[in-house]
Amino acid sequence: MIGYVIGDGDMVTGFRLVGVDGVEVASVDEAKQALDKALALSDVGIIVISQAYSTDPAIRDQIDKVRQERITPLIVELPGSRGQSKYIPISSTISKILGIKI
Repeated sequence: MIGYVIGDGDMVTGFRLVGVDGVEVASVDEAKQALDKALALSDVGIIVISQAYSTDPAIRDQIDKVRQERITPLIVELPGSRGQSKYIPISSTISKILGIKI
């Protein structure tokens, strides 16, 4: 299994320095296309995506759907070089997936 990173130039370059492939994106549309591509790859075990893009409603819905329906890949959201765009507590994500309030 391999990793794949989707984010701005700084994030992608940093991960490439440690051997993780990825794609530099500059818009939500590019990020959605990159996420679709990464999800189609059978050997990707973890996807790291910048929160600057993962908080967009279309991408958020796709991430939540993957988390509900698939074991892999693990999708990790990290703040980009411009910082965190929006904090999403893990308890909120778990509540949405399980359908219960915790």
